[in-house]
Amino acid sequence: MPATVAAKIERLQRDFLWSGVGEGKRDHLVRWDIVCRPKTIGGLGLGNISWRNLALLGKWLWRYPREGSALWHQVILSIYGSHSNGWDANTVVRWSHRCPWKAIAQVFQEFSLITRYVVGNGDRIRFWEDLWRGDQPLGTQYPRLFRVVVDKNISISSVLGPSRPFLWNLNFRCNLSDSEIEDLEGLMRSLDDLYLSPSVPDARLWPLSSSGLFSVKSFFLALSQSSGSSQNFPSKFVWNSQVPFKVKSFVWLVAQKVNTNDMLQVRRPYKALSPDICILCMKHGESADHLFLHCSLTIGLWHRLFQLAKLDWVSPRSIYDMMSIKFKGFGNSKRGIVLWQAASIALIRVVWWERNARIFEDKARNSEYLWDSILFLASLWAFCSKAFKGIPLNVIQLDWIAVCTP
Repeated sequence: MPATVAAKIERLQRDFLWSGVGEGKRDHLVRWDIVCRPKTIGGLGLGNISWRNLALLGKWLWRYPREGSALWHQVILSIYGSHSNGWDANTVVRWSHRCPWKAIAQVFQEFSLITRYVVGNGDRIRFWEDLWRGDQPLGTQYPRLFRVVVDKNISISSVLGPSRPFLWNLNFRCNLSDSEIEDLEGLMRSLDDLYLSPSVPDARLWPLSSSGLFSVKSFFLALSQSSGSSQNFPSKFVWNSQVPFKVKSFVWLVAQKVNTNDMLQVRRPYKALSPDICILCMKHGESADHLFLHCSLTIGLWHRLFQLAKLDWVSPRSIYDMMSIKFKGFGNSKRGIVLWQAASIALIRVVWWERNARIFEDKARNSEYLWDSILFLASLWAFCSKAFKGIPLNVIQLDWIAVCTP
Protein backbone atom coordinates (compact mmCIF):
# COMPACT_ATOMS: atom_id res chain seq x y z
CA MET A 1 0.00 0.00 0.00
CA PRO A 2 1.46 3.40 -0.93
CA ALA A 3 2.38 5.63 2.00
CA THR A 4 0.08 8.39 0.75
CA VAL A 5 -2.91 6.02 0.72
CA ALA A 6 -2.11 4.80 4.25
CA ALA A 7 -1.83 8.42 5.43
CA LYS A 8 -5.24 9.30 3.97
CA ILE A 9 -6.89 6.29 5.61
CA GLU A 10 -5.33 7.14 8.96
CA ARG A 11 -6.50 10.74 8.67
CA LEU A 12 -10.06 9.53 8.07
CA GLN A 13 -9.78 7.26 11.10
CA ARG A 14 -8.47 10.04 13.33
CA ASP A 15 -11.15 12.48 12.26
CA PHE A 16 -13.91 9.93 12.78
CA LEU A 17 -12.61 8.88 16.22
CA TRP A 18 -12.33 12.38 17.64
CA SER A 19 -14.94 14.31 15.65
CA GLY A 20 -17.55 11.80 14.52
CA VAL A 21 -19.55 12.46 11.36
CA GLY A 22 -20.54 16.03 10.58
CA GLU A 23 -19.75 17.29 14.08
CA GLY A 24 -17.01 19.73 13.15
CA LYS A 25 -13.37 19.76 14.16
CA ARG A 26 -12.46 18.64 17.67
CA ASP A 27 -9.26 18.22 19.63
CA HIS A 28 -7.30 15.03 19.07
CA LEU A 29 -6.62 14.31 22.71
CA VAL A 30 -4.19 11.37 22.41
CA ARG A 31 -1.38 10.82 19.91
CA TRP A 32 -2.39 8.51 17.09
CA ASP A 33 0.51 6.11 17.61
CA ILE A 34 -0.71 5.58 21.20
CA VAL A 35 -4.30 5.05 20.04
CA CYS A 36 -3.13 2.37 17.61
CA ARG A 37 -1.30 0.34 20.24
CA PRO A 38 -2.86 -2.85 21.64
CA LYS A 39 -5.12 -2.35 24.63
CA THR A 40 -2.69 -4.15 26.92
CA ILE A 41 -0.06 -1.44 26.50
CA GLY A 42 -2.24 1.64 26.64
CA GLY A 43 -3.91 1.94 23.25
CA LEU A 44 -7.38 1.40 21.85
CA GLY A 45 -6.25 -1.52 19.71
CA LEU A 46 -7.24 0.11 16.42
CA GLY A 47 -4.04 -0.93 14.70
CA ASN A 48 -1.79 1.21 12.57
CA ILE A 49 -2.51 0.87 8.84
CA SER A 50 1.19 0.97 7.98
CA TRP A 51 1.99 -1.80 10.47
CA ARG A 52 -0.85 -3.91 9.12
CA ASN A 53 0.48 -3.42 5.61
CA LEU A 54 3.98 -4.49 6.73
CA ALA A 55 2.52 -7.60 8.36
CA LEU A 56 0.75 -8.55 5.14
CA LEU A 57 3.95 -8.04 3.15
CA GLY A 58 5.83 -10.22 5.64
CA LYS A 59 3.79 -13.20 4.48
CA TRP A 60 5.63 -13.11 1.15
CA LEU A 61 8.98 -13.27 2.92
CA TRP A 62 7.76 -16.36 4.76
CA ARG A 63 6.48 -18.01 1.60
CA TYR A 64 9.56 -17.30 -0.51
CA PRO A 65 11.89 -20.07 0.80
CA ARG A 66 8.99 -22.50 1.26
CA GLU A 67 7.81 -22.32 -2.36
CA GLY A 68 11.06 -22.79 -4.22
CA SER A 69 9.42 -24.50 -7.19
CA ALA A 70 6.76 -21.82 -7.70
CA LEU A 71 7.01 -19.63 -10.79
CA TRP A 72 6.91 -16.37 -8.82
CA HIS A 73 9.83 -17.60 -6.66
CA GLN A 74 11.88 -18.38 -9.76
CA VAL A 75 11.14 -14.95 -11.25
CA ILE A 76 12.19 -13.10 -8.08
CA LEU A 77 15.32 -15.25 -7.76
CA SER A 78 16.35 -14.67 -11.38
CA ILE A 79 15.94 -10.89 -11.08
CA TYR A 80 17.41 -10.18 -7.65
CA GLY A 81 19.48 -13.22 -6.79
CA SER A 82 19.75 -14.93 -3.42
CA HIS A 83 20.42 -13.38 -0.03
CA SER A 84 23.63 -14.33 1.76
CA ASN A 85 21.59 -16.34 4.27
CA GLY A 86 20.48 -18.72 1.52
CA TRP A 87 16.82 -18.42 2.44
CA ASP A 88 15.62 -15.09 1.09
CA ALA A 89 15.92 -13.00 -2.06
CA ASN A 90 18.64 -10.37 -2.21
CA THR A 91 17.62 -7.21 -0.37
CA VAL A 92 20.54 -4.93 -1.25
CA VAL A 93 20.18 -4.57 -5.03
CA ARG A 94 18.88 -1.43 -6.73
CA TRP A 95 15.25 -1.54 -7.83
CA SER A 96 12.94 0.50 -9.94
CA HIS A 97 10.58 2.61 -7.84
CA ARG A 98 7.70 0.67 -9.40
CA CYS A 99 8.96 -2.74 -8.33
CA PRO A 100 6.52 -4.45 -5.89
CA TRP A 101 9.29 -6.58 -4.36
CA LYS A 102 11.01 -3.42 -3.14
CA ALA A 103 8.28 -2.81 -0.55
CA ILE A 104 8.31 -6.48 0.47
CA ALA A 105 12.08 -6.53 0.92
CA GLN A 106 11.93 -3.46 3.16
CA VAL A 107 10.13 -5.57 5.76
CA PHE A 108 13.07 -7.99 5.94
CA GLN A 109 14.81 -6.31 8.87
CA GLU A 110 11.76 -6.53 11.16
CA PHE A 111 10.93 -10.00 9.85
CA SER A 112 14.42 -11.42 10.40
CA LEU A 113 14.50 -10.24 14.03
CA ILE A 114 11.62 -12.59 14.84
CA THR A 115 12.33 -15.71 12.79
CA ARG A 116 14.20 -18.60 14.39
CA TYR A 117 16.00 -21.53 12.81
CA VAL A 118 15.72 -25.21 13.68
CA VAL A 119 18.94 -27.10 13.08
CA GLY A 120 18.76 -30.29 11.05
CA ASN A 121 21.84 -31.08 8.98
CA GLY A 122 23.19 -27.53 9.39
CA ASP A 123 23.73 -26.94 5.67
CA ARG A 124 21.55 -23.82 5.29
CA ILE A 125 21.90 -22.09 8.65
CA ARG A 126 24.77 -19.64 9.07
CA PHE A 127 26.85 -20.38 12.15
CA TRP A 128 27.49 -16.77 13.18
CA GLU A 129 24.70 -14.62 11.78
CA ASP A 130 21.49 -16.64 12.00
CA LEU A 131 19.42 -16.91 15.16
CA TRP A 132 19.54 -20.61 16.01
CA ARG A 133 21.08 -20.80 19.49
CA GLY A 134 19.90 -18.66 22.39
CA ASP A 135 18.22 -15.28 22.09
CA GLN A 136 20.90 -13.72 19.88
CA PRO A 137 23.05 -14.84 16.94
CA LEU A 138 26.39 -16.30 17.97
CA GLY A 139 28.10 -13.37 16.27
CA THR A 140 26.37 -11.07 18.74
CA GLN A 141 26.99 -13.34 21.72
CA TYR A 142 30.71 -13.61 20.93
CA PRO A 143 31.61 -10.32 19.23
CA ARG A 144 35.37 -10.66 19.75
CA LEU A 145 35.46 -13.99 17.93
CA PHE A 146 33.14 -12.74 15.21
CA ARG A 147 35.39 -9.75 14.65
CA VAL A 148 38.44 -11.88 13.77
CA VAL A 149 36.79 -14.84 12.01
CA VAL A 150 37.54 -15.06 8.29
CA ASP A 151 34.26 -16.44 6.89
CA LYS A 152 31.31 -14.80 8.60
CA ASN A 153 28.72 -16.53 6.39
CA ILE A 154 29.96 -20.07 7.00
CA SER A 155 27.27 -22.69 7.68
CA ILE A 156 26.93 -24.79 10.81
CA SER A 157 27.83 -28.02 9.02
CA SER A 158 30.97 -26.42 7.55
CA VAL A 159 32.11 -25.46 11.05
CA LEU A 160 31.15 -28.56 12.99
CA GLY A 161 31.13 -31.31 10.39
CA PRO A 162 28.35 -33.85 9.81
CA SER A 163 28.64 -35.68 13.13
CA ARG A 164 30.36 -35.74 16.50
CA PRO A 165 33.09 -35.18 17.50
CA PHE A 166 32.87 -31.73 15.96
CA LEU A 167 35.61 -30.54 13.62
CA TRP A 168 35.49 -26.88 14.73
CA ASN A 169 36.65 -25.64 11.37
CA LEU A 170 37.06 -21.97 12.29
CA ASN A 171 39.65 -19.81 10.56
CA PHE A 172 40.73 -16.59 12.24
CA ARG A 173 42.64 -13.69 10.73
CA CYS A 174 45.17 -13.63 13.56
CA ASN A 175 46.24 -15.50 16.65
CA LEU A 176 43.64 -15.34 19.40
CA SER A 177 44.28 -13.39 22.58
CA ASP A 178 43.68 -14.88 26.02
CA SER A 179 40.22 -13.34 26.27
CA GLU A 180 39.31 -14.60 22.80
CA ILE A 181 40.50 -18.10 23.71
CA GLU A 182 38.22 -17.98 26.76
CA ASP A 183 35.34 -16.97 24.50
CA LEU A 184 36.10 -19.86 22.16
CA GLU A 185 36.13 -22.31 25.05
CA GLY A 186 32.80 -20.93 26.25
CA LEU A 187 31.37 -21.30 22.74
CA MET A 188 32.49 -24.92 22.55
CA ARG A 189 30.96 -25.71 25.93
CA SER A 190 27.66 -24.09 24.96
CA LEU A 191 27.33 -26.46 21.98
CA ASP A 192 28.16 -29.67 23.84
CA ASP A 193 24.54 -30.84 23.68
CA LEU A 194 24.09 -30.10 19.96
CA TYR A 195 23.51 -32.97 17.54
CA LEU A 196 23.20 -32.65 13.77
CA SER A 197 20.83 -34.86 11.80
CA PRO A 198 22.29 -35.45 8.31
CA SER A 199 18.97 -36.71 6.93
CA VAL A 200 16.87 -33.81 8.27
CA PRO A 201 16.96 -30.47 6.42
CA ASP A 202 17.18 -27.20 8.31
CA ALA A 203 13.93 -25.36 8.88
CA ARG A 204 12.78 -21.85 9.69
CA LEU A 205 10.39 -21.34 12.60
CA TRP A 206 7.96 -18.56 13.51
CA PRO A 207 8.12 -18.45 17.34
CA LEU A 208 5.12 -16.13 17.75
CA SER A 209 2.77 -18.91 16.70
CA SER A 210 2.22 -22.16 18.59
CA SER A 211 2.29 -24.07 15.30
CA GLY A 212 5.59 -22.50 14.28
CA LEU A 213 4.00 -21.15 11.10
CA PHE A 214 3.80 -17.50 10.13
CA SER A 215 0.60 -15.57 10.79
CA VAL A 216 -0.15 -12.00 9.80
CA LYS A 217 -1.87 -11.34 13.13
CA SER A 218 1.14 -12.33 15.24
CA PHE A 219 3.51 -10.26 13.10
CA PHE A 220 1.17 -7.28 13.30
CA LEU A 221 0.99 -7.52 17.10
CA ALA A 222 4.78 -7.77 17.32
CA LEU A 223 5.18 -4.64 15.20
CA SER A 224 2.59 -2.80 17.30
CA GLN A 225 4.27 -3.68 20.59
CA SER A 226 7.72 -2.76 19.33
CA SER A 227 6.55 0.81 18.72
CA GLY A 228 6.70 1.58 22.43
CA SER A 229 4.49 1.01 25.42
CA SER A 230 3.00 2.70 28.42
CA GLN A 231 4.64 1.16 31.46
CA ASN A 232 2.22 -0.63 33.75
CA PHE A 233 -0.86 0.69 32.00
CA PRO A 234 -3.93 -0.39 34.06
CA SER A 235 -5.40 -2.35 31.16
CA LYS A 236 -7.20 -4.87 33.38
CA PHE A 237 -8.91 -2.12 35.36
CA VAL A 238 -9.95 -0.32 32.18
CA TRP A 239 -10.85 -3.11 29.77
CA ASN A 240 -11.74 -6.09 32.00
CA SER A 241 -14.32 -4.14 33.97
CA GLN A 242 -17.97 -5.09 33.43
CA VAL A 243 -19.18 -1.66 32.32
CA PRO A 244 -20.42 -0.35 28.94
CA PHE A 245 -17.72 0.05 26.30
CA LYS A 246 -18.36 3.77 26.04
CA VAL A 247 -17.59 4.10 29.74
CA LYS A 248 -14.43 1.99 29.37
CA SER A 249 -13.29 4.32 26.59
CA PHE A 250 -13.86 7.32 28.84
CA VAL A 251 -11.82 5.75 31.65
CA TRP A 252 -9.06 5.04 29.13
CA LEU A 253 -9.16 8.72 28.20
CA VAL A 254 -8.90 9.70 31.87
CA ALA A 255 -5.79 7.54 32.16
CA GLN A 256 -4.35 9.26 29.08
CA LYS A 257 -5.42 12.90 28.58
CA VAL A 258 -8.97 13.90 29.35
CA ASN A 259 -10.01 17.43 28.39
CA THR A 260 -9.74 19.13 31.78
CA ASN A 261 -9.16 22.87 32.04
CA ASP A 262 -5.39 22.59 32.34
CA MET A 263 -5.28 20.71 29.03
CA LEU A 264 -7.68 23.15 27.40
CA GLN A 265 -5.42 25.99 28.47
CA VAL A 266 -2.59 24.34 26.54
CA ARG A 267 -4.56 23.35 23.45
CA ARG A 268 -6.99 26.23 23.06
CA PRO A 269 -6.52 29.01 25.62
CA TYR A 270 -9.58 30.91 24.45
CA LYS A 271 -11.79 27.94 25.38
CA ALA A 272 -10.44 27.40 28.89
CA LEU A 273 -12.94 28.20 31.64
CA SER A 274 -11.31 29.47 34.83
CA PRO A 275 -8.15 27.38 34.35
CA ASP A 276 -6.94 28.12 37.89
CA ILE A 277 -10.15 27.01 39.61
CA CYS A 278 -11.76 23.60 39.99
CA ILE A 279 -15.51 24.01 39.52
CA LEU A 280 -16.22 21.38 42.21
CA CYS A 281 -14.19 22.82 45.09
CA MET A 282 -13.58 26.36 43.75
CA LYS A 283 -10.06 26.28 45.15
CA HIS A 284 -7.35 24.52 43.18
CA GLY A 285 -6.65 24.37 39.46
CA GLU A 286 -8.46 21.66 37.51
CA SER A 287 -6.37 18.74 36.32
CA ALA A 288 -7.26 15.08 35.88
CA ASP A 289 -5.47 14.11 39.09
CA HIS A 290 -7.15 16.85 41.09
CA LEU A 291 -10.63 16.43 39.60
CA PHE A 292 -10.86 12.64 39.93
CA LEU A 293 -8.81 12.14 43.09
CA HIS A 294 -7.67 15.13 45.16
CA CYS A 295 -10.64 17.50 44.95
CA SER A 296 -12.38 17.84 48.33
CA LEU A 297 -15.69 16.66 46.84
CA THR A 298 -14.12 13.70 45.05
CA ILE A 299 -11.92 12.59 47.92
CA GLY A 300 -15.00 12.52 50.13
CA LEU A 301 -16.67 10.09 47.73
CA TRP A 302 -13.55 7.91 47.64
CA HIS A 303 -13.50 7.86 51.45
CA ARG A 304 -17.11 6.68 51.54
CA LEU A 305 -16.34 3.91 49.07
CA PHE A 306 -13.37 2.66 51.07
CA GLN A 307 -15.31 2.92 54.33
CA LEU A 308 -18.06 0.81 52.78
CA ALA A 309 -15.44 -1.79 51.85
CA LYS A 310 -13.92 -1.48 55.37
CA LEU A 311 -10.49 -0.61 53.97
CA ASP A 312 -7.91 1.89 55.16
CA TRP A 313 -6.24 3.76 52.35
CA VAL A 314 -3.99 6.67 51.50
CA SER A 315 -4.69 8.71 48.39
CA PRO A 316 -2.08 7.94 45.71
CA ARG A 317 -0.30 10.61 43.73
CA SER A 318 -2.33 10.35 40.52
CA ILE A 319 -5.53 8.87 39.13
CA TYR A 320 -3.32 6.70 36.91
CA ASP A 321 -1.76 5.19 40.03
CA MET A 322 -5.23 4.79 41.54
CA MET A 323 -6.26 2.65 38.58
CA SER A 324 -3.04 0.63 38.73
CA ILE A 325 -3.26 -0.31 42.42
CA LYS A 326 -5.05 -3.61 42.98
CA PHE A 327 -7.26 -2.85 45.96
CA LYS A 328 -9.02 -5.88 47.42
CA GLY A 329 -12.18 -3.81 47.73
CA PHE A 330 -15.07 -6.19 48.28
CA GLY A 331 -12.89 -9.29 48.41
CA ASN A 332 -11.10 -11.55 45.96
CA SER A 333 -14.21 -13.29 44.69
CA LYS A 334 -15.34 -12.74 41.12
CA ARG A 335 -18.31 -10.71 42.30
CA GLY A 336 -16.16 -8.64 44.63
CA ILE A 337 -13.71 -7.75 41.86
CA VAL A 338 -16.49 -6.91 39.39
CA LEU A 339 -18.38 -4.72 41.84
CA TRP A 340 -15.27 -2.89 43.07
CA GLN A 341 -14.22 -2.03 39.53
CA ALA A 342 -17.77 -0.95 38.68
CA ALA A 343 -17.98 1.24 41.79
CA SER A 344 -14.61 2.89 41.13
CA ILE A 345 -15.48 3.60 37.51
CA ALA A 346 -18.96 4.83 38.48
CA LEU A 347 -17.34 7.32 40.85
CA ILE A 348 -15.07 8.64 38.09
CA ARG A 349 -18.00 8.87 35.68
CA VAL A 350 -20.31 10.63 38.15
CA VAL A 351 -17.62 13.18 39.04
CA TRP A 352 -17.19 14.00 35.35
CA TRP A 353 -20.95 14.37 34.88
CA GLU A 354 -21.14 16.69 37.86
CA ARG A 355 -18.24 18.75 36.60
CA ASN A 356 -19.92 19.21 33.21
CA ALA A 357 -23.32 19.95 34.77
CA ARG A 358 -21.85 22.75 36.87
CA ILE A 359 -19.94 24.27 33.96
CA PHE A 360 -22.45 23.98 31.12
CA GLU A 361 -25.83 23.77 32.89
CA ASP A 362 -25.12 25.74 36.05
CA LYS A 363 -26.53 22.88 38.13
CA ALA A 364 -24.90 21.64 41.32
CA ARG A 365 -25.81 18.49 43.25
CA ASN A 366 -24.64 17.69 46.77
CA SER A 367 -22.36 14.79 47.66
CA GLU A 368 -25.28 12.67 48.92
CA TYR A 369 -26.96 12.82 45.52
CA LEU A 370 -23.68 11.92 43.81
CA TRP A 371 -23.16 8.98 46.16
CA ASP A 372 -26.64 7.65 45.41
CA SER A 373 -25.84 7.93 41.69
CA ILE A 374 -22.64 5.94 42.21
CA LEU A 375 -24.52 3.23 44.12
CA PHE A 376 -27.14 2.94 41.40
CA LEU A 377 -24.71 2.92 38.45
CA ALA A 378 -22.34 0.39 40.02
CA SER A 379 -25.24 -1.87 41.02
CA LEU A 380 -26.77 -1.65 37.55
CA TRP A 381 -23.50 -2.51 35.80
CA ALA A 382 -22.89 -5.40 38.20
CA PHE A 383 -26.46 -6.63 37.68
CA CYS A 384 -25.82 -6.79 33.91
CA SER A 385 -22.62 -8.84 34.34
CA LYS A 386 -22.36 -12.64 34.29
CA ALA A 387 -20.94 -12.68 37.82
CA PHE A 388 -24.25 -11.43 39.26
CA LYS A 389 -26.52 -13.45 37.01
CA GLY A 390 -29.77 -14.31 38.79
CA ILE A 391 -29.38 -11.74 41.57
CA PRO A 392 -32.07 -9.02 41.55
CA LEU A 393 -30.95 -5.42 41.19
CA ASN A 394 -32.59 -4.34 44.45
CA VAL A 395 -30.69 -7.04 46.35
CA ILE A 396 -27.38 -5.80 44.93
CA GLN A 397 -28.23 -2.21 45.84
CA LEU A 398 -29.24 -3.18 49.36
CA ASP A 399 -25.91 -4.63 50.56
CA TRP A 400 -22.76 -4.77 48.43
CA ILE A 401 -20.76 -6.63 51.05
CA ALA A 402 -23.36 -9.39 51.42
CA VAL A 403 -23.73 -10.10 47.70
CA CYS A 404 -19.94 -10.30 47.30
CA THR A 405 -19.43 -12.72 50.18
CA PRO A 406 -19.12 -16.34 48.94
